Amino acid sequence: MSITPALAVEGLGHRFGPRRVLKDVSFSIAPGDFTVLLGLNGAGKTTLFSLATRLYAQAEGTIRIFGIDIRERMLECLRQMGIVFQQPTLDLDLSVEQNLFYHCALHGLSHRDAARRIAAEIERVGLAEPLERRATAAGGNRAGSASPAATAAAR
Repeated sequence: MSITPALAVEGLGHRFGPRRVLKDVSFSIAPGDFTVLLGLNGAGKTTLFSLATRLYAQAEGTIRIFGIDIRERMLECLRQMGIVFQQPTLDLDLSVEQNLFYHCALHGLSHRDAARRIAAEIERVGLAEPLERRATAAGGNRAGSASPAATAAAR
């Protein structure tokens, strides 16, 4: 009896214009396995994760989460993942609201569920200033509240 991999990548490739950054990448990770991806700068690690989380659209190959093709059922697949960034992550070019929706999308929340959870977290952490302002315009206290709010809203 075979076990369906938690993550299966088959023949994955990606280009930025004419520059190929991934070519025929294939691997699988069993449920419960702990896996580390190591490589030199520019080796394609971030691109691989961007494809697996649908930040980039994949053109070549297949990514399956517990047997489900991420292109066909993205939200269901994203709900199955645990995404943890190396460092607290806010995109300073996005508004606070856009950052919150981005984090919710990474966890497979629908826009409606994200909006409901974001509203609750905004109230909980007291982000009263306009959410449309870019995170760079936020004072340290406001930006510092947005990152935990994004994590809490996505749970």
